[in-house]
Amino acid sequence: MRALPLPFSALLLSALVALTGCVGASGRAGLTSDAPAFDVARAFVGASAGEGRLKIAFRRTRPVHVESSGHRAEDGTIVVDQVITEPGRKTSTRQWRLREVAPGRYAGSLSDATGPVEGVVRGNCLELRFRMKGDLTARQWLFAMPDGRTVQNRMSIRKSGILVARMRETITRRD
Repeated sequence: MRALPLPFSALLLSALVALTGCVGASGRAGLTSDAPAFDVARAFVGASAGEGRLKIAFRRTRPVHVESSGHRAEDGTIVVDQVITEPGRKTSTRQWRLREVAPGRYAGSLSDATGPVEGVVRGNCLELRFRMKGDLTARQWLFAMPDGRTVQNRMSIRKSGILVARMRETITRRD
C-alpha cells in the first residue's frame, strides 16, 4: 500500500479536527451527582416526551421530538416504545429493552442497534453503550434530575473513534 502524500495527509487531519469541532461539547458538566440515584423503572415506565437538538457534523442542528411509552414485562424487562419526529423527515419508531443483570448493571437491546446494549448506573447517571449501523458507536448519559420528573439525555456518536454527532435532550414524564 502506498503512503498518502504529505499534503493530502495534512488535509485529512485538518478535516478530522474540524469535524470534531463541528459537533461541540457534550454538555454533561454539572449534571452528575450522587443523588437522586438513577431509577430505570421510574425514568422509563409510563409516558414521557423528549425535546432535543441533534447536531451531525457539517449539518445544521435540528430539533428532535420523542414520545415514549414504557412498561415492565413479566420477566422484569423494561420495554420502551418510542415515536421520533424530526422536521422534514419521516416519523420513525424504535424499541428499547433493558433488564438489570447485576446491581446497577443493565443489558438489553435497541431496535436501532446492531448489537447488545450495555448500561451501568453511577449515582444519578445511567450510561448506555451500543453499536449502530454504519460502524457507529453510541454512548448515552441519562441524568435523573432532583424533581423526579426530568431526565437530561446527552449522547455522542462516533465513527472510527471520531465524534460525528451529538444529541442533547430533556425528557419529561407525562404521568
